[in-house]
Amino acid sequence: MSRTPETFKPAGAEKVRQFLSRFPEYRSTLRLAVTHEQSSDRSRTYQGWRWHDVETHPTKLIRLVTEGITRINLRTRQATYYLLKDRDAVTRCLEELSRAEASSLATAMG
Repeated sequence: MSRTPETFKPAGAEKVRQFLSRFPEYRSTLRLAVTHEQSSDRSRTYQGWRWHDVETHPTKLIRLVTEGITRINLRTRQATYYLLKDRDAVTRCLEELSRAEASSLATAMG
């Protein structure tokens, strides 16, 4: 019986939600990653995004890999390219968090 390596299992929305509750500083990183991947959807040669595309130091990106939210798509001497494992789940989670923030802000001001 073969098992799929952890690096190829998709990250569910719940996993992303739990991760962002522990590490909220990664919200902008994931938002930029989603935007970068969506803007490159039509490209057949798209390798992924790099650390400067998401404005996050490479040492911090490793946490996203070990948590199973991203994977390393290509590693060269010059660069490492990352992809989100489950872009839809990350997008849904970020949208939910934005709606929750807007709702709590409206409640606080109202």
